[in-house]
Amino acid sequence: MKKALIIAGGLLCAFTWQAHAQDTTAESTAQAQPTAADAMGGQPATTSMSGGPARTQGLTRADVYQQLVQSQKSGEAARLQDLFKGGN
Repeated sequence: MKKALIIAGGLLCAFTWQAHAQDTTAESTAQAQPTAADAMGGQPATTSMSGGPARTQGLTRADVYQQLVQSQKSGEAARLQDLFKGGN
């Protein structure tokens, strides 16, 4: 029984491999490679990976410090430390 399953699995893999091999050769010959004259420069993203609006530059140290001070004043830093059981 195990031999029959191994042979059937091997044949299935061989047929699948052959089918994929035929598909890729047909696609690669049909597509033309773009030349340098046709190429366009990179486009900046309009949204970040999390879905929010993308910023063109990161925060400065002063911006980060202001966010830290604001979170400490509002109590958000204490809530996060309690939530994640953070240390000093």
